[in-house]
Amino acid sequence: MNASTDRLLRRTLWGNAVFSVVSGAVLAAFAGPFARIAAHGPVALMGLDLAIVFELLGIGVIAFGALCAWVASRETMPQAWARVIFAGDIAWVVGSVLVLALPATWTMAGFIGIVVVALIVADFVILEYLGLRRLGAAS
Repeated sequence: MNASTDRLLRRTLWGNAVFSVVSGAVLAAFAGPFARIAAHGPVALMGLDLAIVFELLGIGVIAFGALCAWVASRETMPQAWARVIFAGDIAWVVGSVLVLALPATWTMAGFIGIVVVALIVADFVILEYLGLRRLGAAS
């Protein structure tokens, strides 16, 4: 695989890494305020307060961003891990749709926040798909 073949996927993964680490850190750091503005009244998911869920989610997103950075930084990109990231991003978009269908009463801010992040991740999905397809054609 040469530099021109994997450039799209590599740059997409770097963008995903930056977005994930920054947004995960912000979500973890401000989990309480985000939970208060995202839903009307207290919300619990699997018995956990929404603020704790947001904090744990933020930490997980940071770890995901670190994985994206690791994959993007390898001299020879591990395509299997790039596919794992691609699948994870698809799962995020699907999960976002499912979360919006939960019986929780999301505020407009909560609804918009979930939709905006899902749309950004969907953009990464499209670019990752194109990058992976380009790598497949080059093999």
